Parts: sequence; C-alpha cells; structure tokens
Amino acid sequence: MPMPDNSPASPASASQPFIKAPSICVPLVAANLAEARAQVVRLAAKKPDLIEVRLDYLSGLTPPAAGELLRELKKACGVPLLATFRRQEEGGASPLAEPARLEILEAAMESGAIKLLDVELRTGPAGRQKLITAARRVGVGSIISYHDFAKTPGLAELRALMAELAATGADILKLAVFPLAPLDALNLLAVTHEARANWPDRQLITMAMSGLGGFTRLAGPLYGSALTFAVGEKSSAPGQPDIDTVRKLWQNWAVSTE
Repeated sequence: MPMPDNSPASPASASQPFIKAPSICVPLVAANLAEARAQVVRLAAKKPDLIEVRLDYLSGLTPPAAGELLRELKKACGVPLLATFRRQEEGGASPLAEPARLEILEAAMESGAIKLLDVELRTGPAGRQKLITAARRVGVGSIISYHDFAKTPGLAELRALMAELAATGADILKLAVFPLAPLDALNLLAVTHEARANWPDRQLITMAMSGLGGFTRLAGPLYGSALTFAVGEKSSAPGQPDIDTVRKLWQNWAVSTE
C-alpha cells in the first residue's frame, strides 16, 4: 500500500479544487509567438475547459517573453491556461538546461495569466519545491508530474510513484505511462482509484499513452482522474483523442461534470 503522506505543506486543493472534474484540456503546440497567438483563438473556439501552453515548443523563448505571451493569450482567449515547459527527458521539445527552464516557469507563474503550472517530479528538488511553494503563494495550482514514455512500471512501483508525487505537497498529481501490455493500463487505473482514497485532498491526472492506453484518457474520470488531454489542433503526446470524441463519449456514458 502507499506510503504515508509526509507533504511539506497542505495543498490548496484541500479546500478549493483547481480543476472542475472532469475537464478537457487541449494543448497549444506552436513554434513561434505569432503562431501561438493565432492558434489560441482557434483552440478557444472549441470551448475546452483549459488550454495547456507548451512553452518548450516555442523557439528562443526568454522569461520576459514567456510572461508577456501568456498575458496576451489569456486576454485573447478567455480560457484558463496551464503552463508547461516539459523536460526533454520526459517528452519535451527543447534541450534548454534546467536553470533556464525553471526561470521560464517562474516567469509564467508570476505573469498573473495562468491557472495551473506543471513541474516534473524529476526536476531538481530545490527548484521543484521552490516553484510549488511560490505557486501556492500567488494562488496558482501546482501540478507535479511524472512521465514514462518507454514503459509502465509495475504495480508496486506505480504506487510508490504516486506516493512520491503526493509527498511534494503539490495540489495535483499527474502520472503518465506507456503501456506495453493490456494489463499495464488496467494497473494505472487501479492505482488511480486507490490514490483518490489515499489522498482525498489532492486532484489526480492520469493516463496511459499510445493506442493501447488510449481508453484510459476517456475512462479516467470513472476512476478518479480529474482531467484528460484532447487534441484541438495538434497532439502533444501519443494516444490523445480529439476533443469532440471525448465530449461525445462522456455524454453517452453520462460522465458527471459536477
């Protein structure tokens, strides 16, 4: 069973969840600032609950430019924004070194334009915890994430990873894995269901990537996942369904949005 939760601070989600579950988030994947400005308007027209701005795809991005861009995007679309600068080791598009990557994330958090900030579990502990603490101070929800694009860890390791995510004190725990066998996806859903009971003050985002795990992006809310990523224009990870498919299936399955 999972380890005790020794979180360094009480998550803000204990009293006010940052995500209205279940929600749909579409990724904004653009190579330059002009493309990002145009794409966000088209994505907003699809009426997602959130837009994830993948800052790692933007060429030559600096901290000041990141903050200014996010303020422009918020004004242009009116949809809550999630800022992500994914580590290259976990599927990110930029080779930028960690100190520079963290500076951009800090600028995003301080921009006043985002609702959620994603930081990976395998980020250096000092920088990671600094972002989580600072996010809480300014009222931004923190997502602590772990991605394995090669495999799905065994059941015991999945439970240990979820406990490690919870121990950071972040508001939202994200676990994404790559299934190599059908049982892998079922194990992820089982761990998601367990985590909902073990950490009721946290929200969860879990998914198994690729075609073999694609159904977990649709069925996740039934097991405790608060959000799924769906394609608005461009995919940011394997197995993402399009937004219309998610909406239609959730409606057919009577997945609650309350």
